[in-house]
Amino acid sequence: MIPLLETALAFALIMLTASLFVSAVVQVIMNVGRYRSCVLIHMLRSLMHGFRTFHRDPEIVDPVTGRPAPDALERSAECEMRFVHEVLADPVLHARSAKIAAGTDPEQLALQVEYIDADDLITIAAGASVPIDAEGRERLLPGRWVSSGQGGAVVTKRYATLEQFSAYVRRWFPTLEGTASQTFKQRARRLTLLVSMMVVVLFNFDGFQVLARLHQNGAARGQVVAQADTVTATAVRLGEGTSAQRAPDELRDATLQDFGLEMQKTATLLDEAKLGLGWQESWIVERFCAYRGESLADRPTWLQLLRDTLFWLAGLAFSCGMLSLGAPFWVTTFSQLIQMRNEVRHRKQQESASGARATSGALALPARERAVARPS
Repeated sequence: MIPLLETALAFALIMLTASLFVSAVVQVIMNVGRYRSCVLIHMLRSLMHGFRTFHRDPEIVDPVTGRPAPDALERSAECEMRFVHEVLADPVLHARSAKIAAGTDPEQLALQVEYIDADDLITIAAGASVPIDAEGRERLLPGRWVSSGQGGAVVTKRYATLEQFSAYVRRWFPTLEGTASQTFKQRARRLTLLVSMMVVVLFNFDGFQVLARLHQNGAARGQVVAQADTVTATAVRLGEGTSAQRAPDELRDATLQDFGLEMQKTATLLDEAKLGLGWQESWIVERFCAYRGESLADRPTWLQLLRDTLFWLAGLAFSCGMLSLGAPFWVTTFSQLIQMRNEVRHRKQQESASGARATSGALALPARERAVARPS
């Protein structure tokens, strides 16, 4: 039981290490590609387009049929994106350093914002709205936000009041926010799968071969499990631990900068354990070399080589699927395996202690019987 648990522990730790590398790469790509900002921009544009459609704006809804015009999205793109850029370019949403870096371009400033809530959106819209009565009780959204400006003229829309917009935002913002969050998670999962495939092929990560070598080599299992504290601490600093172990953002950013060094140390450890990772010690490469060699003694047939190739491809697919589960999954799995191993060891110690007491009692019994049988 213990060797199987040790094998599972070592494999889970290796998968956690590789998953942390994949997560770091995915995070860098998302930061460079502004994934969160792009999703937020799309969400706000959908919000404004839905607001205009709900009030049957004649520019995007056919007044006869009541259905959106075929080219409604194209015609409304300019004004709706203007709304998005002006909202997200509001100075309240930006730190001074980010604003200086992005200059005064609203499109660049909009890419610096990754989140906005409903109250902030309404407050920013209120600051840009225009009063239409003497007392300022009724306010209209800027015409450039709801008018395509066809013919060079921006038309003021009577339906686009701040009160109507606020009511629409409070009603539909949670739904759009949830949809945007789901969209972001789907993109993250797809990117994680793509990066996992690249890592598996780049490092020749054959999961079946790794499992086999871990099960056969107790020393390799020990070398891998010995790094458990280092890997789990790195997972916590990268924000991939449990919710109670999440690290502050500044510590997480600092860890990303040093993550390459830690991964290099881990790669050296795995290489010393000789688990078949990489192309130099790949068993499939050895099989192809043997097939092309001159020696007929160890030369596999083409059917054997085909079988080995299919098994190797299955191992790569297995590794890719395991990596795509993400680092949080392997953090949880590794913790559960640790608890299981400790429980098994505790029970074995109890059984050993009980057996020792039973043995000592059995040895002491004849002595007591002799004492009772001795004549006075």
